[in-house]
Amino acid sequence: MAHAVVVNAAQLASYSQSKQFLLDSGYFSDNILCHFCTSMISGLVTTAASMPVDIVKTRIQNMRMIDGKPEYKNRLDVLVKVVRYEGFFSLWKGFTPYYARLGPHTVRTFIFLEQMNKAYKRLFLSG
Repeated sequence: MAHAVVVNAAQLASYSQSKQFLLDSGYFSDNILCHFCTSMISGLVTTAASMPVDIVKTRIQNMRMIDGKPEYKNRLDVLVKVVRYEGFFSLWKGFTPYYARLGPHTVRTFIFLEQMNKAYKRLFLSG
């Protein structure tokens, strides 16, 4: 559930903010190119925000028992141990393949959303 919260919050907020930034720059108009670029930015932000949550989730799922005790006590313990023993940036191991999956997914999602919004406005609000 934490993953879903982080992904949705990061995607929606970063999409809206980056779209507004690109439109305000004067180099983009509200078209499919803008939506594509904005989606890629959103995918990048979402990847950066959600990877630590995924690392923790994966470590808990693959947790071993050591001397009859679980390897980790809770999610915070996983986070602390990963940072302590593997380094802060290990929370983003595998960033490129993760982004290669999430970037196109974000593009498809938001381009579809923008096209549906455009059709809705044209069909139902242009009275």
